[in-house]
Amino acid sequence: MALTEVVRRVREDAERLRAARRAANEANTKAALIEPVLEALGWNLRDFEQVDREYRVFDGTLLDYALKVEGEKRLFVEAKALNESLDSPQFISQTVNYANNEGVQWCVLTNGLVWRVYKATEPVDMPRKLLFEESLSDSEPPDSARSLQRLSRQSVEGGDLDRLGEQVFTDTRVRAALAELASDPPRELLKAISETTGRPPVGEEAVRASLIRILGDGEPPPTKGTKGTKPKDLAKPLPSGQDYPIEHHAGGKPAEIVSLFQALDEYARGLGADVSRRIRKFYVGYFAGKRSFLTLELQRARVIVYMSLQPDESGSWWDSSAMRDVRNIGHYGMGDTEFSLTATEQVAKVKELIRMAYEQTSGG
Repeated sequence: MALTEVVRRVREDAERLRAARRAANEANTKAALIEPVLEALGWNLRDFEQVDREYRVFDGTLLDYALKVEGEKRLFVEAKALNESLDSPQFISQTVNYANNEGVQWCVLTNGLVWRVYKATEPVDMPRKLLFEESLSDSEPPDSARSLQRLSRQSVEGGDLDRLGEQVFTDTRVRAALAELASDPPRELLKAISETTGRPPVGEEAVRASLIRILGDGEPPPTKGTKGTKPKDLAKPLPSGQDYPIEHHAGGKPAEIVSLFQALDEYARGLGADVSRRIRKFYVGYFAGKRSFLTLELQRARVIVYMSLQPDESGSWWDSSAMRDVRNIGHYGMGDTEFSLTATEQVAKVKELIRMAYEQTSGG
């Protein structure tokens, strides 16, 4: 059965399991929800050389599934009962440590409806090891199937999951390094950029300000004697109309979602000197002068992109598999065209649409 159809059936079976209450235990969750997905992803659960159930890890504990390619352990899957929350730090550390201690790079924590994929070997704290998450109950079956396909035997064997992780986590680290450089750029960097911009010459102070806009958080670094935003400050609600710190949206999101957002954020802010960014409670908005052309809303499994493009004027750029006309649908932020961004492969398309929205809004 095709993965999309399996996702539809799993959603229905999950509702029946929940209705049965006591039936929603881990054993039934694995049999009714998790194993059908693994089978649809190409993992033969009857082949002991490919799938090792109840795999005994380093401390004698039993892991639910060790998925192997040519006898090599490549992906660990830890199952929880349907009604268990995957937010438990104990569940996360348990799953990641199983993989890390066995030298396995990738691991999955799932309750049948939510699938969280972690890179166990990434040198960051536990929550930030999360590459991506897919919720079968929150997404349309084709979207969920597209996301889960990264866990297929073919994808794991072909290195697709490794390449995605390398791209997302490396890009995150490089962006962080660039942002740090932008906040206090070395003189050599300022000079090199100034000389490369051509004529008329751009002064080093102008380059410094531009680096902060493009690569930093949009604000100059705090002066000596001042303190930046502390984590505890993020919990305090700000008055209506004021900007929130970017961590209000990016904090706790999977690495891929943060990477997708950062790619669009950098691109949008670099479109012109008239572009400004406003970080509101429910969305991040981008303006050409005083007019909005783009809104980004970060969710756990996708970035929702709203653009000032008229759906009824669409031509070859319309993609019905990822876009919606939201003129008559309530949503946060501004824009009549919605794009559901779930993968790095879609970024180039979204950038082109953002450029169109900016040019139409700014009159460029």
